[in-house]
Amino acid sequence: MNNTHRFVKPSLLLLALSLIMFSCVPLKKIKYLQTAEGADTVNVFRNVAPEYRLQSGDYLYIRIFTLDEKSNTLFNSVSGSAYSGGSYTDQYTYLTSYMVNDTGFINFPVVGRLKAAGFTAGEMEQQLHDKLSEYIKEATVIVKLVNYKISMLGEVGNPGQISVNRDRISIFEAIAMAGDLNTFANRKKVQIIRQENQQTKVVTFDLTRKEILNSEFYYLKPNDIVYVEPLKGKQFAFETFPYSLIYSTISMAILIVTFFK
Repeated sequence: MNNTHRFVKPSLLLLALSLIMFSCVPLKKIKYLQTAEGADTVNVFRNVAPEYRLQSGDYLYIRIFTLDEKSNTLFNSVSGSAYSGGSYTDQYTYLTSYMVNDTGFINFPVVGRLKAAGFTAGEMEQQLHDKLSEYIKEATVIVKLVNYKISMLGEVGNPGQISVNRDRISIFEAIAMAGDLNTFANRKKVQIIRQENQQTKVVTFDLTRKEILNSEFYYLKPNDIVYVEPLKGKQFAFETFPYSLIYSTISMAILIVTFFK
């Protein structure tokens, strides 16, 4: 019996240590924006967001302001019942915005068809202003890209689509909106799937390196898909380590050994 006791006790200790080792992820694998060993610490990064050029499927918020009340009513008429209580739903945005169709055009009152694909929002403002100047004077034109989606997949807290209601969003802002990356997310292999010029581009980058702050992919574009791979050792580990279960199991085993002793 003593031989059995001497064998079981080290085995339990070895089991506990093995479980703890497999459940741990090195800090180096989960830290963002690390500096390479021996490299100087850089605290200032210059990253100018590239101007987004409109494409089919985009929705544009367009408002015209003039000194004539009738003209304002004509160009800014809204319809639909999706607006209530001061909140704007996706349906309301859909009903009161102008979609860039499959051929790259929008249809605007009085002016008619206007080419939108390939232009920036600022260029659309100027183009529309020039067209309206033929009909009305001293018009102010506002054009904004509205309500686009970013898809977050893989090892994130809340996978799915997030709605963006501003001109640009960084990769870290999108991750924050998706509930941050999980413990076992592979921060060195994050992929962006992007549709551009009727082509699909897949780019893999490393969130543990500060160089991402200088990357052209630091700012996401409408309809981007962000996929975060899991670490290879995820299947052998526990994201939420069951300490209470392990301790109770070890305690029960010690009691059994003590009883037989």
